[in-house]
Amino acid sequence: MITSILALLVLFSVLITIHEFGHFIVAKKNGVKVEKFAIGFGPKIFEKKKGDTTYVISIILFGGYVKLAGEEINKEKFEDWEYMGKSPGIRSKILFAGSLNNLIFGYLLLIPVFMIGVITYDGTKIGEFLKGYPAEKSGLKIGDEIVEVNGEKCKNWVDVIIKIKNFTKENKDKPVVLKVKREEEHLIFKIKPMPHEVEINGKKEIEYIIGILPKEKLERYPFHKAIVKSGIEFYNICQNIYTYFKLLFQKKLSLRHFAGPIGISEIAIKVWKIGVVSYLQFMAILSINLGIINLIPHPVLDGGHIFGLLIERIRKKRPSQKVLQVIQNIGIISLIFFAIYITYQDIERIFETYKTKIK
Repeated sequence: MITSILALLVLFSVLITIHEFGHFIVAKKNGVKVEKFAIGFGPKIFEKKKGDTTYVISIILFGGYVKLAGEEINKEKFEDWEYMGKSPGIRSKILFAGSLNNLIFGYLLLIPVFMIGVITYDGTKIGEFLKGYPAEKSGLKIGDEIVEVNGEKCKNWVDVIIKIKNFTKENKDKPVVLKVKREEEHLIFKIKPMPHEVEINGKKEIEYIIGILPKEKLERYPFHKAIVKSGIEFYNICQNIYTYFKLLFQKKLSLRHFAGPIGISEIAIKVWKIGVVSYLQFMAILSINLGIINLIPHPVLDGGHIFGLLIERIRKKRPSQKVLQVIQNIGIISLIFFAIYITYQDIERIFETYKTKIK
């Protein structure tokens, strides 16, 4: 239990510290005074001032923050060494650096993961059939490589699942058409889906499936090849994030499919128990997610501030303090409500899971 809690604290502390260090280093390089660089919260266990910056480590190693000089929006004039005294371009670099650090860190973490070895999908090959479901008796064989689903090409197993799910959601009574490659031969299979009960965030739902599972393999690479493979995996993770948001905006995916801090904590403890490689892989995926999501143009996130600075640069005029305060307040309130909603879902799912176990 203690090691699981430590793993959780390390996960959040490392990712947030990496993010804040990006802001810190770029601010310093552009002549902005950094008043404080803090790791953790609560009572201080270490504090040292070096130059203009006070470095602090607190007892609750859960996150951290950077305090830049001149971040306040309640004054009119700023010095050249203050954050708000810099041009929109420099301020954008400082803001973007946090996400960039998370993206770079996520990529670098994947290198040792692929060197040690990771279990992954073997392309779009079928590895197993669910007993009692249509695919088992359709004529498909283990090792068949799915090339297309209903005429749409599939690059990876996520593609296969999403395309089948999207089709069956709208066409429960129509067969799923699979084009598969078996050795040098291409074959077509038409398989009618069956209802299947799944649990999503503690709630039971009915999905229509054909009953196929992916083939897995252990991937292990030497250092030079791990660098390339990590780049490919980095791209795939970014592509999957884009796909999830696209499905969310198309209303093909619900917010209930997303996890908040509690849900992420639960997953982190599970992957830690599986092993160090799974933990590092999860940290890498989470770091890349954090880097991308933080660039969303929401008023409280770095992406929102960067978008505001772009407008400032185009208008060649800084918005008034009143406008900035209103935008910030709206952003904070909306983020709080979103955090409450996601956290409520996490708690509800945990309770639903608990009730299911004790029945």
